[in-house]
Amino acid sequence: MRKKLLYMQAAMLAGGVFLSASALAGQFRIFYGLYGTIFRFRDCVVPNPLTTPCFYGAIAFLVAFVWAAFLIGSPRLASEMWLRRLLVFGVVFAFSVFGYELVEYYRLFGFGGPSISCTPGAHPLATQCFYGALIFTAASGIATIIIRSMRREGGYCAISL
Repeated sequence: MRKKLLYMQAAMLAGGVFLSASALAGQFRIFYGLYGTIFRFRDCVVPNPLTTPCFYGAIAFLVAFVWAAFLIGSPRLASEMWLRRLLVFGVVFAFSVFGYELVEYYRLFGFGGPSISCTPGAHPLATQCFYGALIFTAASGIATIIIRSMRREGGYCAISL
């Protein structure tokens, strides 16, 4: 049962990597097509993908996926707990960006700054940040179930090297 959950966790995070990579690929293509470089950070009509939350969410998905894949081979309670902390951070980060996008979309406050959204003008429920937040939430829920299973059954070293 636990092995299936570990595979499910890794598969879900692989989906997050695919989702974020596909969003970033389009953003990089558009930005590079407009400016001819990916290292322009000022005076941009389209935000540089390296400065958007999508880029940092993609890094978090990639790190979490590699970590989860490693845990399939050698599951350790402490490592799974640290992975869950990373996933909870991903949930907080993604829903914070989603909240900012909601405020920006409905113009609740006048920020007046540049858009940080990965898809400016799109409804927040149709953005990659929302879907990424859902994937992070589901993966952290699975991590919680795995941790409870490890604690209940025992037999795994609590110290991770």
